[in-house]
Amino acid sequence: MRLQAPTLATDIVTQDIFGKPFKLSDLRGKRVMLSFFREAACPFCNFRIYEMTHQYKSWQKAGLEVVTVFTSPAEDVRKHVARHPRPFHMLSDPDLTLYEEYGVEHSASAMLRAFLFNLPEIFRGLRTGGYFSLKNNPHKKIVPADFLLNEKGEIVATWYGRDTSDHIPLKAIQAFISGTSVEAALSV
Repeated sequence: MRLQAPTLATDIVTQDIFGKPFKLSDLRGKRVMLSFFREAACPFCNFRIYEMTHQYKSWQKAGLEVVTVFTSPAEDVRKHVARHPRPFHMLSDPDLTLYEEYGVEHSASAMLRAFLFNLPEIFRGLRTGGYFSLKNNPHKKIVPADFLLNEKGEIVATWYGRDTSDHIPLKAIQAFISGTSVEAALSV
């Protein structure tokens, strides 16, 4: 079931992909973008991580922390996503516990739409380290989701992707950082 803003974010208590303790509530006092991805090798995911990596320094200066969650085991995230330094928090949730708590959806039609209508993003993702895994991926139908949390740990905006490549637009993240309306940024 999709979460609706405003609501208090469910705390995440786990380890990051490097085995260090992570607790979402430790980030209270900061604004947070919590992003759910598919598998670590996904071209769409790799391109988005590339974009986020290049934006992160300015986002962090403006008070935004980023937490990413992948369906892949930590070893795969380290191998594919973290093979280049990533300045933000990266978590692994192959059992989909967090995905279920946050209402992240599965959709075969969303996966098909991504491949039919986002071919340029696939190629950009392949250039930034993604690839199509030939192994059986039980989570290939995961549809990305993003949540913007205020300093109190409340979800103030949600974005449930329309297809398996669809994350919250960067302009909406910038609006959140600058304190302007995320909804207004999305309606333009």
